[in-house]
Amino acid sequence: MTLLRAIEQTFCSLKSPTQDELKQALQTIEHQLSAASDYKTEPTQFPYGRNVIYQTPELEVIVIHIPPASATAIHNHGTSVGAAYVAAGTIINSKFKLDAYGYPTLESDDVLQEGDYFIAPQGQIHQMTNPFHTSAVSLHVYSPPLSSVTRYLPYNEVLDYVI
Repeated sequence: MTLLRAIEQTFCSLKSPTQDELKQALQTIEHQLSAASDYKTEPTQFPYGRNVIYQTPELEVIVIHIPPASATAIHNHGTSVGAAYVAAGTIINSKFKLDAYGYPTLESDDVLQEGDYFIAPQGQIHQMTNPFHTSAVSLHVYSPPLSSVTRYLPYNEVLDYVI
């Protein structure tokens, strides 16, 4: 069975799944997940590749390809929850909280290696980084599909003007 067929069979009946249900669904097709690398795309608009490989009104499945020495923006997932699987390489998943002025400050870093699962609770602010010499590929499932993502700039990247 192909990865796309396994995803369709596993996720087509889920209605408003929780992050734990998304992770459990991924785990049921674990033997197919390494094939996510076959669906990676090269970066175009962002410093990483992003390929939506399956979508319903309830959820979407995305393959993320982070080339060496690249990262996503610091962001949240709006009203969505998610679960993901590292199909190739190693990713640093940095979690942030907002300071009193609304700027992200680093809370923790998790090193995620090939074969690891991780979750994205609603409201989590994070950044995925690949500081290594080989590409990293991960497969993400979000419910509902991503729509109101917010990106954050750290304070040191914001220009302050003194008047």
